[in-house]
Amino acid sequence: MLDWKIMVEITPFLLKGAVVTIQLSVAVILIATPLALLAAIGLRSPWRLLSTPLAVVSVVARGLPPLIFLFAAYFVLPQFGLPIDSFTASCVGLTVYIVFYFAEAIRSGLIGIDPGQQQAIDALGLPPVRSFFRIILPQALPAALPSYIGYATEVVKSSALAATIALPELMGNANQMVQSTNRPFEVLIVASLVYLTLDGVLVALQTILERRERRRKLVR
Repeated sequence: MLDWKIMVEITPFLLKGAVVTIQLSVAVILIATPLALLAAIGLRSPWRLLSTPLAVVSVVARGLPPLIFLFAAYFVLPQFGLPIDSFTASCVGLTVYIVFYFAEAIRSGLIGIDPGQQQAIDALGLPPVRSFFRIILPQALPAALPSYIGYATEVVKSSALAATIALPELMGNANQMVQSTNRPFEVLIVASLVYLTLDGVLVALQTILERRERRRKLVR
């Protein structure tokens, strides 16, 4: 039988950890997104000296588990005279882990753009940077959005690994509650509901943006 009293009692402590999870996830997404855009542009660059090394780094980064990046940030950086706290290490590690996933999502959107549009931009002599951000990128983002949101939910879930480097986020607090109450089932149910709520917010955001894009196309 579920002990509802325990579930009510542990919820405030888990929500306190959820605040750290939200802060970490938002920080990682905000930092990784512009870096991913630059990486996506670099991956599509005709300059092999740029695109080839980026492609290699992308394969390596996406082939390693996030825990390696967390441990590298937390334990290795101090060896080079860069002392770092657990939150910053988690932010750095998860950003490095997710940035090339975001980049692949954006790149897939860019690939779907008709090459003739870029040829028309070149023929008209439009400024390349301005035309990219005002013409090309807005068309690529709707196609990239589902994958991007999927990877964003991965950031939220991967934040649970930050407990391994002493960050008091949701799963770190949940682990404490399991040990102190000896009621793992109740603790995991509450933690799962919180994670589902956080991921649900991202999925709802995706739905809103997709509906807005469909309405915009209908207006046209």
